[in-house]
Formats: sequence, structure tokens, C-alpha cells
Amino acid sequence: MSFQDVGKTPVKRSGSAGSRGLPSVRESSSAAYSSNAHGPLSSSSHNPPAGGGYAQVSDAVLQYQRITQQVGTKTDGPTLNEQYKTQVDVIRQLGFKIEAGLRQEEQVMQSLPRNDAARSRATHVKLTRDFRRVEQGFKNLQLEARRKKSAATVTREQQHQHTEETNDESNQLRQMQVQQDTINADIMREREEEIRNINKGMHTVNEIYKDLAHIVGNQQEQIDQVENQMEGANLNAKKGLEQVEKANAKSSAECTIS
Repeated sequence: MSFQDVGKTPVKRSGSAGSRGLPSVRESSSAAYSSNAHGPLSSSSHNPPAGGGYAQVSDAVLQYQRITQQVGTKTDGPTLNEQYKTQVDVIRQLGFKIEAGLRQEEQVMQSLPRNDAARSRATHVKLTRDFRRVEQGFKNLQLEARRKKSAATVTREQQHQHTEETNDESNQLRQMQVQQDTINADIMREREEEIRNINKGMHTVNEIYKDLAHIVGNQQEQIDQVENQMEGANLNAKKGLEQVEKANAKSSAECTIS
């Protein structure tokens, strides 16, 4: 198993970094090697290659954990993504180093006497177990980071879709507003045209009244003359009627005498 493998079942962790499935680096390695302090693997002539790498990979995983906690937050961006990739590469390289060291130690143990090999194997088993725990913790963090990235991607897509829908609604509202403004402008133009026509008609009527007043004013003298003539004719008619009545009376008197 290497650090390139990804686990399928995340382990639920809580509490501080030390209680989230990551064993204490220096306590595990020092305890394991102190139990075999007099064995061949801990002698001054042989420095176990996995011990120092284990401390480095554990610290690197803790740093990776701090990075993954920011995934999907406001601080997530190109810089964090670059840090994420770099840290994953570092952990994988350290994992390769530890894997090679563990295999080297196992080859060395095969050439040791039985008693020394048994003590060395206990140390090797403990280191391997602790390394697998750190490796599993790293895989779980990768799964959690991918889940956060997926959730953040879905959220961004939903926000983008909502923005597009909002923009579409805004465009529709703007188009409706433009159409309404066009209709209002047409109505205003029609009203202005009607008002101009009404004013034109009123001006025409006013000119007609002026013409009639001018005609009446010019004919007023003739009307006065006609009125005077009618009054004179009326007076002459009355005088003629009186003459006729006198003539009738005189004719009646002559008939009576004869």
C-alpha cells in the first residue's frame, strides 16, 4: 500500500490533531526504538531509515489537515489550491521514502539472528502500524477535501445558475420596461397629436367667429336702414289706413243722404 492509494471509507475523527487518527510521531518512534535499544537496528552502526521519515510525514499530514480545513471556505482559491497540491506531493514523496525504508529494514532483519530479529520485528511492526494509521488519516483527509471541493463546486454552480436566472429575470424586466416605455411614448405622441388637432380646430372656429363678427359689423348700417324703412312703412301704412277709414265714412254718409 502506498500514499498514492486512496481509501474508500473515511474515518470519523474529532478533537485536536493528535486525536484525529494521527498518532504522536515522536512518542511512537522513540517508544518503538527504545524497546529495542540494544538490538542491531538501534546500534550506532545502523540508523533506521523509516524513523525520521515517519516524523516528517506525520508533520506534513498535520499541515495538510490545516490546508484541507480551508477548502470550500472564503480563503479557498488559486493560492490554497497550489499549497494543497504541493503538500500532497510532499506527503507522497515521504511515503515512498518510508515504504522503501521499511522494506530495507525487513531485508536487514532476515539476516539477523532469531532473537535479534524478533526484537527488531516488534519495532518494525509498531512503526509500520503507526505509519499505516498516518497513511489512513491522510486518505481520509483527501476524501474529506474532495467532498468539500465537490460541495463547493455544486454551491458555485448553484450560485452561477441563480445569478443567470436573476440576470434573465432582470433582462426580462428591462425588456418589459422598455416595451412599456415605448407604449407610453406612443400614447403621449397620440395625445399630443390629438391636442394639436383640437387646438387647430378651436383656432379655425375662432377665425369663423371673427369673420362673422366682421360681416355683421359691415352689414349693421344696412340693417339699421332696413329697420328705419320698416318703421317708415309702418307709419305710412297707419296713415293710409286712416285715409281709407275717412273715405269709407264719407261714402257711407253720402249714400244715406241720397
